[in-house]
Order: sequence, then C-alpha cells, then structure tokens
Amino acid sequence: MSATLIGGGVIGYMTHSVTESTTTSTANLPEGFDKVLQTYATIQTGYYKKTTSKQLTAGAISGMLDSLKDPYSTYLANDSKSSLDSTLSASFGGIGATVQQTSNKLTIESILPDTPAKKAGLKVGDQLLSVNGKSVEKADVTTAVTKIRGKIGTSVKVTVKRNSATQTFTMTRAKITTDTAVGTLDKTNKHVGVITMATFSEPTAKQFKQAVKKLRKQGATSFVLDLRGNPGGMLDQALKIASMCLKNGQTIVKVQDRNGNTQNYQAGKKYDDGFKVTEPLAVVIDGDSASASEILAAALNENRNSPLVGAQSYGKGTVQSVMPISKTAEVKLTVAKWLTPKGHWINKKGLTPTTKVADPAYMTIKAIAAKSLKLGDESGDVKSLQQLLKAVGQDPGTINGYYGPTTQTAVTAFQKANQLTANGTADQKTLAALVAKLVAQYQDQDPQLQAAVKAAAK
Repeated sequence: MSATLIGGGVIGYMTHSVTESTTTSTANLPEGFDKVLQTYATIQTGYYKKTTSKQLTAGAISGMLDSLKDPYSTYLANDSKSSLDSTLSASFGGIGATVQQTSNKLTIESILPDTPAKKAGLKVGDQLLSVNGKSVEKADVTTAVTKIRGKIGTSVKVTVKRNSATQTFTMTRAKITTDTAVGTLDKTNKHVGVITMATFSEPTAKQFKQAVKKLRKQGATSFVLDLRGNPGGMLDQALKIASMCLKNGQTIVKVQDRNGNTQNYQAGKKYDDGFKVTEPLAVVIDGDSASASEILAAALNENRNSPLVGAQSYGKGTVQSVMPISKTAEVKLTVAKWLTPKGHWINKKGLTPTTKVADPAYMTIKAIAAKSLKLGDESGDVKSLQQLLKAVGQDPGTINGYYGPTTQTAVTAFQKANQLTANGTADQKTLAALVAKLVAQYQDQDPQLQAAVKAAAK
C-alpha cells in the first residue's frame, strides 16, 4: 500500500495499492525512454569502472525525482527507507531531537521541549555535519542516530551547519520521554495554560487532551498552543486536535489533487470523541512551523478567530505519499496540495500572524564558526562574540570585530561567573556556555509567548 505523508510523518493509507515490481515491455515505454535504456547499456558496457544495475537504477530514479525540483519528492532506499525520520533519543540516552534526510543531507526536523537539544540551542533546519568529530554528511539517518545515542550522562558533540556557518554543540545525553505535547501554566498568568507541541506523532492528540484536562484542574481558563519549531507530522493527529477545538461540521482542511478534486475534512465526533475545548485560544507560530502545524493554526484562526502570534510560518502546502517500488526502496512523492478552510493555498507563503512579534535582536546573531577566539583576533566571529557578551550582560566595549583588552575582560568575567577556566580566551566551552546562557535567557523572557498569553487572556 502507499502511505500519505504531510510534514514528517505518515497520516494514513491511500485506497490504491502499488505492486512492488512491474515488468514493462519496451514497446509500452513512454516516448524518449529508449534513450534511458540506451544510456544504461552504454554505461554498463563502456564506463571505465564496473557498475551495478542497482547503482544505475537508483541514479535514474533519483534523477527523475530531482527533475521535479520538489524537495519533498525523494527516493529512499535501505536504511533511508526504514527511517523517513528518526528520534535521536531513547531510554538509554539521547538529545531529544528528530532528524530527517532530504536532498542527500541530514537536518534537524524537530526538537522536543526541555531536552538537551533545546537547552543547547540546536534549531530546526540545522544540517548535521559530524558527531564527536566524525563526519555524518554522507551517512544515512540510522547511522547518524546510532552515533548520537549513548549512555545517559555521557556527552556528545554535534556539529551543524546553519546559515553557511558551522557550529558545535556539546550536550549531555539524557533520558528522553516521548511526550510531544506538554502543558504547563504560564508563569506570569496562572489562568493561561500553555501547551507546547514539538511534532505531530501517534500520541500527540491523546497527550493534548490530557494536557487540557490537567491544566483545567490547575485553574486554566484559556490556552496557548505553542507550535514554534513544529514541522508537522501525522495529519490525523492535527485533525483530532483541531476537531477538539472547533464546532462539529466546521472545515479543518481541504486536500486537492491535480485534477482539482477536493476532499473536505470536517470537525466531528469521529475525530474528537465528543471532547471539546471551548476556552479562548491563541496560537504561537514561527518560520519553522510547517505543514500540519499550519493546518491546525489556520483552522483555528479562520473558524474561531484564534489569534496567531509570532512570525510568518514556513509555508508548506503540499501532501506526500510513500509508494514502495521494491522490498528495500520507496518513493516519497508529492501527490496533492492542501488548502485552508477558506480555500487559501499558503505554499511558499506561510501564515501571517495576527500579531507579529519579532525575536530579540540577539537571536539573530550569526553563528561562530571558529573553535576558539583570543586577544588580537579580528573577524566576523569576534563581532558575534561581542554581541553575545553584550546580550548576556557583559560589556565587550565597541562591537567592531576586534578582540581587544575590553573584550578579553568581558570574556574573563563571563568565565568566572560560569565556573569556567578564566583565561580570557573564548574557547569551545566558553562559546557553548554563551549560547546556552542566551537560549535560557530567551526561554525565560520569550516575548512571542508572552504576547500570546496576553491575547489568550483577553
């Protein structure tokens, strides 16, 4: 059978089956495919190195998919087939993130709340380069996950590429729970329950319902759904959560195939079992809120005027289907597009927040590529260091990219305050501590969340 995907996970099964192997006669080949066969034969007999049919076939399939210029349509074989995405965590220790393989590279797909990955400052979209100094650029998902997993309490160094700069994060592996929906009362307003959803996986809707019940008992009279950094996942989970928050019969999403045939998904007991959330709601989104996250956010906004707070969302308005082509390979292909309840296609546009709240300037500081910075250095990395120091309350003097005595004094002061070797050199431990400090500071202040809390409490 072929499985339909939206975001990072499987949402259900199509009604048609796909045979694993098909024999096609040359006479029935589409026009131009004789050239493909001729090229295949020419390479096999004339290339200066021996090739295999498996190698050439995989290349042909990948080439066809690449010609679509669609990053979501890919060829997956062997280990990549068995893991469209994989959780970088386990009971024996992990970092609390998921990774996916797209366009021949591994990227962070989602990050669970209150995990080593979240605290260290990893971001959705970071490209995995190496683990503990060993490259994983050409590795499959399973191999990369195996390297990251380890004994609880041990450390792991993960190097990523972000905005053309590399950055290394040192994290202590921890026991990671599979909670994808976590609810807490807001620290500034105990009548607002904040439910953070990192992704949409099998238990998400159940966990959302449990969080609502728990927060109601604790005194919540309104809710904030935090979908920042949520790349999507299983559509059925988004449908269930949306249905809980909407009146029966209201449209959640429309899925349209290439012939214009549209299927409407509507709120109802088959999705929510009669459980409803009627309290005021606000939704927080950002540039990494995609796919099923956007479906849920748009459904709540267009049906019940729930405010969207934060930044423009990602804009992924397509649906993928996974079709097996052999026992060890499958094709993930874009098969449809989805529309908001009012018929808007937000692909490559995203959802526009009702209330735009930009991140603090310090959250846009460029990543530092250098492993160490010292007195006398002059570079863009030094400028980033100076900006980091200023953001955490240490005065580096003029922010000019020159590592002078004032910057050295600020580094030393930071090192002393954080129990680091106070030598005035910004080594890897110091740089990692600066980033972690800034992440903790942001999570404590979080202007986007606080704006959403105010909106929900009105």
